[in-house]
Amino acid sequence: MSATEAALASRLRRMHGLATALVGAMAVLFVVTSIVRERYPAVGVLWAFSEAALIGGLADWFAVTALFRRPLGLPIPHTAIVPSRKNEIGRALARFVGEHFLVREVVERRLERADLAARLGAWLAQERTAQRVSRDIAVALDWLLRDLESSELRKSAKESLRKVLQRIPPGVIVATFVDVLASGNHAQALVDQLVQFGRDQLETNKDRIRERVRERSPWWLPRFVDEEIYDQLVGELERILSDIGDDAAHPARRQLNERLKSLRYALGQDAEIISRGEALRDELLDHPAMRRFAHDVWLRAQHYLHESLTDAESAIRVGVQRELQTIGRKLAAEPVVRVRLNRWLCDALIYVVESYREPISAIISDTVEQWDAKSTARRIELQIGSDLQFIRINGTLVGGLVGVLLYFALGALAL
Repeated sequence: MSATEAALASRLRRMHGLATALVGAMAVLFVVTSIVRERYPAVGVLWAFSEAALIGGLADWFAVTALFRRPLGLPIPHTAIVPSRKNEIGRALARFVGEHFLVREVVERRLERADLAARLGAWLAQERTAQRVSRDIAVALDWLLRDLESSELRKSAKESLRKVLQRIPPGVIVATFVDVLASGNHAQALVDQLVQFGRDQLETNKDRIRERVRERSPWWLPRFVDEEIYDQLVGELERILSDIGDDAAHPARRQLNERLKSLRYALGQDAEIISRGEALRDELLDHPAMRRFAHDVWLRAQHYLHESLTDAESAIRVGVQRELQTIGRKLAAEPVVRVRLNRWLCDALIYVVESYREPISAIISDTVEQWDAKSTARRIELQIGSDLQFIRINGTLVGGLVGVLLYFALGALAL
């Protein structure tokens, strides 16, 4: 038994004892006045009072007791009303709540006075509240991440991500890459890398170039002529690469930028290039290597997020907490935002009430039906039993007064 129920039970015992003691006193007074009434006619008033008070007190005791149990354990019809009709009472209570409380007008009127947005803002602005809410959000997100690893949700998430990627035109991705490449010194750096690559390849393949020159020369051409051709060819290639590499304003560099711009335009206009890009994108998404890479990235991200969500001092947790406090302060400082949020909350709650009135009401009746009959009667008696004992006391006293009035009325008629 909780502390509240214990306090109610103690108060009920006191009131029950007082009402019972009053009835007992009336019974003693009735017996005494009945004995001495013939000798002392003046006590007739007390006799009439005690008689009527005793009858009224017993009648009210019977009525109050019959609500919760059978008086004296006797199987009297229409007694123990609460235990025997518990389910009907629960359904009636649920119907009453649904028809008189869960209605648009009542809810809307109450919500307009409540100013939920202001209360929400003041609640979120508190540091302890923001910490608790951020912790709960982190726990929920961590559970979701762990559940993604072993449920259909992971499959759904992967399919959703794939659909999102497929909706992004490949041209947009490549065009963005081209824009970045053409901006700043990225294009110049690319040219430098291409020049260095050309130099490396030329140095690596000099022997092959010399062999090709010999193979393609006429048989009658002297060998020193072949060497001269080779030297001129390789030297010219080296000079061209050096000019491009050393001159930041070389025409080749400018032509590369123009080709990049032309490629960007073609990515958005050329149907053949767009089709090839889409085919390449789909092939890339389906490639096992890409799947392994995506899975590895997901595992690393999941591990990082798990550590961040479970660490109260992590940047994510601290950031969420600060953002919640900022939202709370904004709600308190900006009436326009508060009015809009109140309207939204009101509409949302009214929608819930109107759409789920019957299920919400059914919770009451279902809960009452699951209660034990005796326990239900005891709970109700604890809540209203003290007031019912006042009814017993009032019934005893009012009955006594009515008895006195009847006593004098009969005396007047006898005269």
